[in-house]
This record gives sequence, C-alpha cells and structure tokens, in this order.
Amino acid sequence: MTSPLVAAREVAGYSQDDVAAALGITRVMVSYWESGSRPLSPQYIAALARLFRVSPAELMSTEPVQPRADEAKMLFRRAATELSAVARQGIGEFLDFLDSYSRLADAAKFDVHGLSESPFVSSSNFRTDDDARRKAEEVRSYLRLGLGSIADMDTVADLLGITVFRSALGPNLAETISGAFYQHPEIGFSVLVNLEMTPGRRRFTLAHEIAHALFHSRTERIVLSRPGAGPNEHFADVFAGEFLMPTEGVRRFMEEHNFGPRVTDPADAVQLQRYFNVSFPTTLVRLRNANLIDREHFEEFKAIRPVLLAQALGFEVSDEELRQDPGLWRLSRFPRRFISLVRLAVREGVVSPSTVAGMTGLALDDIEDLVGLAPIVGEFDDHDSGLRDQEMREFESSGVLTR
Repeated sequence: MTSPLVAAREVAGYSQDDVAAALGITRVMVSYWESGSRPLSPQYIAALARLFRVSPAELMSTEPVQPRADEAKMLFRRAATELSAVARQGIGEFLDFLDSYSRLADAAKFDVHGLSESPFVSSSNFRTDDDARRKAEEVRSYLRLGLGSIADMDTVADLLGITVFRSALGPNLAETISGAFYQHPEIGFSVLVNLEMTPGRRRFTLAHEIAHALFHSRTERIVLSRPGAGPNEHFADVFAGEFLMPTEGVRRFMEEHNFGPRVTDPADAVQLQRYFNVSFPTTLVRLRNANLIDREHFEEFKAIRPVLLAQALGFEVSDEELRQDPGLWRLSRFPRRFISLVRLAVREGVVSPSTVAGMTGLALDDIEDLVGLAPIVGEFDDHDSGLRDQEMREFESSGVLTR
C-alpha cells in the first residue's frame, strides 16, 4: 500500500529529488520518511504539508490522498523546460494565496474582485513592435502618467485592478520564471513576480505581466513568462520597455539635461536609469532601439558596473540593489488590498491572527504588528548589478533588441 507521504508527493507532482532540494535535505532522508524507517518531526511535517499543498492532518492520515484540480500543474505544462522544485512551490503559494484571499474576502464581506476583462482593444492582427509601443502609450494616457518615470508600479496595478503577489521562485531563469499571469475566477487578473530577480527586473516583470493581462487575457488565462517563449512574450517585453521608459520621455530628459543627440558617456546612461527607475540593461536596450546610442558605446557600456558608478556619481544605493533577500519583504510581498482585508477581518473577529499567520506563512508577530497599524515597507528601490549580464542575455535572446 502506498504511504500517505508518497501519495501526497505524487499528487503534487514532485520527485524525491524535488522534495530534497526544496527542504535542503538528502533524497535518502525523504526515502526513509516514505518507507517509515525514520520518524517525521513536527517541523518537517509542516514543511511537507506546505510543499504538497495539503493540511498536516491529510499528510499523516491513513486515508488515500485525493487528486485535486491543480492550477499549478496547468502552469507547469506551459513551461518550455522543467521548472525547479522551488519554482513549483512558489507558484503553488501564489495559487493558494489567491484562493485563501477569496475565501477570507467572502467571510469578511470585503469586495476584492479586480479586473476580469481588459478595457483596451486588442487584436491578433496588431502585434508588431510599433503596436506594442503604441499600446504602452495608450495605457500611460489612460492612467494619466505623462512621459516621466513611474514611482510605484504597485499603484499602477492597483489602479488597473490587478492583484500582485511576490514569491521566491529561484534566481536561475534556466529553471524558473520571472513571473506569471493568471486570471483567477474570483480575484480576477493576478500577477506573480519572482522575488529572487533584481529590483529592476521585478519592475520590468510587473509591467510585462500587465501587458499579458491587458492584451492577451482574451485568449490566455494562464501565462508563464520566460525569455524567448513566443510572440506574446516579445510583445509584452516591448510594451514593458516603452511603458517604463517612453521614447519621447527619454528624448525630453536628454534635451532638458543638455545631453548630446546620442548617449556617449556611461554617467548619462546611469542618470537615465536612475530617473526612470529601471534596470541598466533596460536602459541600454531602450537607448539602442530608439537609436540614441550607437552600437560601439552600447557594447562598451554593457561591461560597466552600474551600481558602483551610481555610487561614485552620488546616487543613493540600497542594500536590496546589492543582494536579493526575499525574507526582507515579509508583509510587502502581499497585495495592499489584502493587507487592508486582514486588518479588517482580524479587528472584526472574522479570523484570528493565528489563522492569518497559517494562511500567509508570516510570523504571528508580523500579523499582530499589521493589525496594530505598523508601517508597511513599500517596494524596494531600483537596480542591482548582480544579475546585469543575465538580464542583458534575456533581452538579447528574446529579440527585444531590434537594432
């Protein structure tokens, strides 16, 4: 007879190696647990239950684990190559969170249903780079953003009615994703962003997923975002670049700051990057596609260390730019409307702080601070140079660089 642990693992779609990698243990130890040769501590029971998306009671029950309709598996099948166990766990967290969010909202009689149909016209006959840039201009105009930098992408998502959740999915895009779009039946358009990408990459990913929500949701309910994965990915990349760093806004900034007709000084490129709050690779690609930097300087600037140059130029550099630590985000990885819902639900006795802690994986102290109106840390600042080369390879492989 198959043990409950084996059944739960197989229903979740994991191998023993996946479980070992996710928990930081050996595959042999997983085998011992499944055969009953070694007892499971409460700590590992809880960790395995989270990984397999079942309750601890279900995990240790003698009753067979029932297969369930699993949206995560739908996402996995969209991946061009196998995703890591960490990535699959993060996607599972995203889907579990959306379901929990919906249930909590129903219990608290709190309306969290967001955008479920795009207000923008979209046609498969208009998918060129020029169309993507035109759509970016259209969305900026709709939100009255002008041509300048966007201070906070979460506010953009809120204004559009798009739910944003962040999770650690792993840093290596050969085995993970930068983000995903999912049209949840109750919550509406929802976006997942990988916390282990650099800050500049995360902002780009959010803009990219917004493109999927607004222009591809009529035909795609689920989208996994990976470099070079098809024409819709390319369209979303071009949209994101123009949305975050509009060509006319760049030209205006260069004129107002007495730059030449083309960028020839890396300090000018860093200044543009900091103003538009994007990654350095995004800046270079945008300049190249707008014919505002020649190929020689483009190749030369790819080798510089933008964070070090920014420090030398007197720009403030945050710790997050130097090292990505998903643990720092705590409450900030959750949508703002969810934070408001939790405050309301706990204060009105709909749920207890311990229930919310179990739902979110946050410490009980975090929940109590939240309900006590402790300040919520906003999104971290801009770019980290640690994955600069990785980001540049992503742009070049996806075909976003057109010149």
